[in-house]
Amino acid sequence: MNFLLAPYLALFSSSLFAQSVAVARLSDISIPAQGSIVFKQQEKLKASFDGRVETVSAQEQSWVKAGQPLAYLADIKTAALLDYRGMTPKQAVLDRWKSVYSLMKVSCSQDCLVLSRFISEGQRIKTGDPLFQVAYRVALLGKIPPEYARYVKDGQDLFFWPASNALKKKKTLIQNYSLDQTTAPPMGVFTSFIPVRHYPQELQWAGRITLANDVLAVPTSSLIAYQGKVFLPMEVVSGITTKELTEIKASEAVTDHSPILILKDVDLNKAFRYDPKHALSLMPTISTAPAVSRSLPAARAATQAESPPKKPKGPSFWERLKAVKPLPSRNQERKSNSDEDYGD
Repeated sequence: MNFLLAPYLALFSSSLFAQSVAVARLSDISIPAQGSIVFKQQEKLKASFDGRVETVSAQEQSWVKAGQPLAYLADIKTAALLDYRGMTPKQAVLDRWKSVYSLMKVSCSQDCLVLSRFISEGQRIKTGDPLFQVAYRVALLGKIPPEYARYVKDGQDLFFWPASNALKKKKTLIQNYSLDQTTAPPMGVFTSFIPVRHYPQELQWAGRITLANDVLAVPTSSLIAYQGKVFLPMEVVSGITTKELTEIKASEAVTDHSPILILKDVDLNKAFRYDPKHALSLMPTISTAPAVSRSLPAARAATQAESPPKKPKGPSFWERLKAVKPLPSRNQERKSNSDEDYGD
């Protein structure tokens, strides 16, 4: 059964979420993953004496078995002996003097991948000079998007391939899985060692992680989120129908090949299409979960509800004008003055 659920279900719904009918399917659910290939347990092989490189057999980007020679080195005395051998073949000289002088073999203690070669035949070397850079293990460094991070765990199947060639698919297991707390919300990270015996053609990879096998699955676009719950529009068997209520058989449930209605976005009204990112709000370790996408009417209603209340308006200009007391006339001023001057 195809483990790529998303492409499989895409056959039943368009990218624009046009109103259509899909079916529930028994399928494998998987999520995307990506990352890079790194070389672990690296070692730099160095010369242990002064001398000369006689032969080099290992090439860069090649795997070499444990104990297999990468190169042969000769110390100063052996190199001088070989230089003054005259017409005698080199091997004959080495066989004659092998009890006194011999070439030193450069090799790995276990199977290794030659990453770099710093020497060539006939090159003079000194103690401590680098000869080869090797690695003993190859690993996949992977990243999981935050909305899927809580579903991944060690031991799950990982199908991976070079980022530019999905046909070269390989399989391994998730190992050393953890959450990267330096990102908000945290994404999942893992390091999986792979038993490859060739140099990777590309250091960037893509893949999918299998979360569940042969489970009943529906297109995510068919799920509707409303008031904190998730609903699935599906076909039901109806009985008695009145203007207010309709009887349905309670025994009906979603089974394999059950028809499922995928609504248009314009039909959702105040509800919104379910998004896997919505599940981040259920994660206790995440305090800054992104807001769930909403339809336009719901977004406007939420904006109005979150906006601060408007300050009450003060009295208008004409109301303030009426409240002002009129100034006294000149006759009133004279009368008040005369009362003060000639009062009883």
